[in-house]
Amino acid sequence: MAELIEDEELEQALDELQIWSELNGKLTTRVEFDDYRETVFFANTVFSLAEEEFHHPEVSVQYGAVEIDLWSHEEDGITEKDLEMAKKIEEKVGKINWD
Repeated sequence: MAELIEDEELEQALDELQIWSELNGKLTTRVEFDDYRETVFFANTVFSLAEEEFHHPEVSVQYGAVEIDLWSHEEDGITEKDLEMAKKIEEKVGKINWD
């Protein structure tokens, strides 16, 4: 079992992350897109990454937006594994051509 992240460590990690915040014991983000196709492509990227990492976030796909919540179910809170996954998802967002 992984250990829960202490509040101070979480605050420091959130300072380094650009698109994530903490809400109700979960890392959460919302990434918006201009159309549904881009939205679905990004969601599929997140799903593929989750399978690779064997860490499965809660993902909500809407027209023009993907909402993602990360937390470790077994520990009922945020662990290092969640922070690592958040960083990897953020890297994917950084590679999106927003033009």
